[in-house]
Formats: sequence, C-alpha cells, structure tokens
Amino acid sequence: MEIESEKYFKKFRLHIEKYVHIEDAEFDSVCRYFEVEKVSRKTCLLEPGKICRFENFVVSGLFQTTVSDESGKTHTLNFPHEDWWVGDFKSFSSKTPSVMRIEALEDAILLKISKSSLDTLLESSPAFASYFQTLSENASIAANERIIQQLSQTAEQRYVLFNQKYPNIKGRLSQKKIASFLGVSPEYFNQIEKRNKF
Repeated sequence: MEIESEKYFKKFRLHIEKYVHIEDAEFDSVCRYFEVEKVSRKTCLLEPGKICRFENFVVSGLFQTTVSDESGKTHTLNFPHEDWWVGDFKSFSSKTPSVMRIEALEDAILLKISKSSLDTLLESSPAFASYFQTLSENASIAANERIIQQLSQTAEQRYVLFNQKYPNIKGRLSQKKIASFLGVSPEYFNQIEKRNKF
C-alpha cells in the first residue's frame, strides 16, 4: 500500500518532468532534501519582517501572497496553488526580512526545503538544477508580464486574462481577493463581473 508521502513526491516528480527528465536514483536523492508539511487554512506561512526560511512546493492547497503599502492597503501579488512554489525567494536567498505576507486560504500540503539543502541539491543534482533554472526564468518573465499588465491594461482586460489563466482557482477565491489581485475595489469588481456574464 502506497504511503501518503510517496503520493506527494510522485506528484512532484510529474511536475519536474514537465521540464526535465530525471532518473529514479537522482529523484530519490532529491526527495531526501525535502520535508512534508501539512498546513491548516488561515495559517500564516510568512509575515512581513520575518526571514523566509523555506521554499515550498505546493502539492495541494491555495495561498495568497500580499504586500501592504504605507496607508495600510493590501495588494495581492499572486495565489500560489497546486504545482506552484510558494515563498519569498529574495528573503530566502539573501536571508533578509520579507515584506510579504503569505496565508493559506485552504488546508495545504507542502514539500519544503531549507536554503542550505537547496544549495547542496543544486550542486549535486544536474536535473534538478536545470529544472530550477527554468522555473526561475519563468518566474522572472511572469513577474515582468504582471507589471506590464498592471501598467498598460484596463481592469476589465486584467479580469478577462485572470479568468483565462486561472480557471481552476477562480471558484476557490472570494470576490474581494480577486479584486485585490486586479487592483480594483470589490464594488468595481462586481460591476466588471456583471458586464462579463455570458
């Protein structure tokens, strides 16, 4: 009978192999650097002013990453969910305090890795290093696209794009949370939704 953690690592391997091939022995070695963590809904994974000690692969669950401005307004950066990584990589890699808040919106299962373990793994596993480099490049591209969208697109265009990119999480989020991601008030988001009902 398959133990639970084996299922989690199988899912992780399927994700890695979307980008690179990895042999059984090398993947077994990779797994040794990760710990399984179960996180309850409403748990704060990271708070502003704290150092991000772990990067986490999301096996299941949904998170919200936010930052607050000087007036106290909360801005949503993203909603990490299945097959995403969640954490603050800048804080994690530089060991400096984060400005982000990361909260679990659902019960979640994570595969977490420390900075020292990740450094060792990137040196010892060529396949994982290649996978991680691809992910880093993709994350950089996605961050740039997000900035461009916020600056150049209307809220309505951003709403349509959100529905196209994240159809599997829209129903798991409140209107208020999606409005925060789009940079609009919940009231204006409600108007956009009404205009886009088919």
